Amino acid sequence: MANKIKFKIKSDKFSDFINKLEDLTKISDTIKLKIDNDNILMYSMLGGNVMLAFKNYLINTRDYLEYGDDMDYSMDVIIANAKKFVKNLNFIKESDKITLEISYKESQDDDTIMSARSLQIVGGKLKVNWISGEHYEMRDINKGALSQRLNLKNRKWFFNINKSEFSDVKKLSSINSERIINISVLSGKVTLSERASWELEIESIDDDRSASLMLNKKFLSCINEMDNIEFSIFETFMLVRDDNSNLMLSFEQDFSDD
Repeated sequence: MANKIKFKIKSDKFSDFINKLEDLTKISDTIKLKIDNDNILMYSMLGGNVMLAFKNYLINTRDYLEYGDDMDYSMDVIIANAKKFVKNLNFIKESDKITLEISYKESQDDDTIMSARSLQIVGGKLKVNWISGEHYEMRDINKGALSQRLNLKNRKWFFNINKSEFSDVKKLSSINSERIINISVLSGKVTLSERASWELEIESIDDDRSASLMLNKKFLSCINEMDNIEFSIFETFMLVRDDNSNLMLSFEQDFSDD
């Protein structure tokens, strides 16, 4: 028999919570939440054995949820059909008392992890009921492994693009039919371009290197707007991060599948 735990979602954080879920659906229509006393790790990914794209948010649990005693376990929640889930949640008003009830059972692999079976979000007269996906539907990534994988000490090099130039890149990319944006570095000069359409020099880095990378332009919408966007280049992927999110994009794969 499934157990249940009930949280109150802080009304001033509900819209932000929905926005983060909606942002993650730009990567995939399946989202995973890992909830413990300290944090909610929420992420989505594209790709099977080879990860083409990954994005996560890491937020403080009690900044968003109110509940009683500390949990002595962590909760794994798989949200399938996440785009429809978010659209339903948008009918819940922030001013309402909003609760989240999770039905769960103990994980077969680890007795400190509970696997959600279903969710119920209640706001005013509206109840949104959702069946949780199975744990095998999505790769499990914990906070420790994520921090280690994305440690900036392991990056090879990096470059920056300011907010205005990034806006120009998005506008230019929306005009032309190419799927790929080329990132070229020649003697430290970093240039973004689309073949036979446009070319924009964005920075000269203090590194006398040459490189040629490719970025699927559909992932531009996944990059959070900031005054300065830093692209960290690792061995097989690039990373864009801000205060509470990471966006990891492969640049050595064929992006033509969708």
